[in-house]
Amino acid sequence: MTQRLLVRLPGEETLSPCLLEDLDTRQADGSLLWLDVRTREAEELEELGLRFGFDPAAIEDVIDVEQLPKQESYADHLFVVFHALITVDDRIDTHEVDCFVRPDLLVTVHSKPVVGLEWLWDSVQNHPHLSEHGAPEIFGQLSEVIGRRYLEVLDELERRVDDLADLALEADQQVLAEIQLLRREEATIRRVLRPQRMVIAVLRASPPPYLNAQSVASLGDAYDVHNLVVESLATSRQLLTDTLDTYRGASAERQASATTLLTVYAAIVLPLSLITSWYGMNMNNLPASDRTWGWPVVTAVMALVAIGSWLLFIRAGIVGRPGLRLRSQRLLARSLTAAAKAPVQPFTMLWQPMSRVVLDRTPGTLRNGRSTERLTVDSKAADSKAADSKAADSKAADSKAAGAEASGTEGETVAVGDDGETEEELGRSGSGNG
Repeated sequence: MTQRLLVRLPGEETLSPCLLEDLDTRQADGSLLWLDVRTREAEELEELGLRFGFDPAAIEDVIDVEQLPKQESYADHLFVVFHALITVDDRIDTHEVDCFVRPDLLVTVHSKPVVGLEWLWDSVQNHPHLSEHGAPEIFGQLSEVIGRRYLEVLDELERRVDDLADLALEADQQVLAEIQLLRREEATIRRVLRPQRMVIAVLRASPPPYLNAQSVASLGDAYDVHNLVVESLATSRQLLTDTLDTYRGASAERQASATTLLTVYAAIVLPLSLITSWYGMNMNNLPASDRTWGWPVVTAVMALVAIGSWLLFIRAGIVGRPGLRLRSQRLLARSLTAAAKAPVQPFTMLWQPMSRVVLDRTPGTLRNGRSTERLTVDSKAADSKAADSKAADSKAADSKAAGAEASGTEGETVAVGDDGETEEELGRSGSGNG
């Protein structure tokens, strides 16, 4: 069993390495402890549990091989199983990291080196703020670091998928093996990340009493990282499936091209074979067979037949000119580029006021010694007319307003007094006074 210990004495700010012989003393004086244990031996783990008073059920979970991510809250400590990213023989794999958390104690148990844990072990010694709020905060930082290691692999996975997409268009035979390898590694990561995300979500939503606010905030960041990785893995898996379909389509296209080429070759050679078979018969008096110019003429006819057949296939679209497919792909790529570089087209707002009211401050007729003003309703259609049409409409509106005032009827032009009374109210008050 390999053990190492970091201790922060009361009154100090940084964690520093400490001898294992002083573990009981430092635990008694209330120092902050982080004990990292590398073992999977059952006897050593049972001794560890008795020394710190961990629950026997949690120790049994540590002894069991390949526990899925889980969390258990006990009376005075929290037990959490994480899975960290490791490599085994150039292959991606996950490794179990068991954590026991108390306010002043963090114990991590694993059997293989874990890169994220090693980084955090060195960082807490150089950056005191990472352990300022005790062991629960270090535990929260560890959960986030483990998740961020998956992000690095995810970035590499996305780059590999992009490269495979280009190879799939060329129907490269290595695409199948690469896709199967990436899908297997993606499934390995996804199998443990989904329950691990759920564990962090539970701890974040219902934290045990020995987790402080800083550790819960770190768990929130860890949940965001795990959630991003899980969703991105689903996208990458779909992209791998699309890449496989692209490879199959490209392979089918290549086979179809080969079949088309053989068909065109057979169709061109067939009439030539017919001509040579005709003149290959052991018979006399064949046309031009006994002439010195016979074989050049027959050869020229065969060449014309071959060239004519080739041109006929090109005209029918069965075969294309060299480089035609490449030019088509470039044109398709440029079409999207041209759309992205196009200028902004003018557009009309979907909502516009149906009409607006324009206050005409032209004084109106005096009634009972009071000045009046007119409210002219100007519709949206009137705004779009020409200048001469506006002038004609204005004259018509003035005439209509004058007629309405003379007859005492209401129209689209309403007279308003200085104190806010309408023309009709002014008329009634004037008649009463009379």
